[in-house]
Amino acid sequence: MKNSSVPDNVYVQALGQVCIRHRKDRGFSQQAFALEIGVDTSNYQCIESGHNSRGEMTNPQTKTLLAISRGFGISIADLMSEAWDLALTMN
Repeated sequence: MKNSSVPDNVYVQALGQVCIRHRKDRGFSQQAFALEIGVDTSNYQCIESGHNSRGEMTNPQTKTLLAISRGFGISIADLMSEAWDLALTMN
């Protein structure tokens, strides 16, 4: 992964888009996926949207990202790398 300047908000948006794609590929609604991985639905929705209920950029905990990546059947490294690659195209 090349070290390039990607604004945090762009990366967070890319992460949300990657999560949406993986979730939809598996045929889950947001609520069903969140329940499946043991994450609060509103927390998961914030990750997909890239912002919290106050409109601030979301900052998911590592344990939440681990649960999401495991739910998708990929490593957390792959999840983050996919988001990085997408962010580079969005920047």
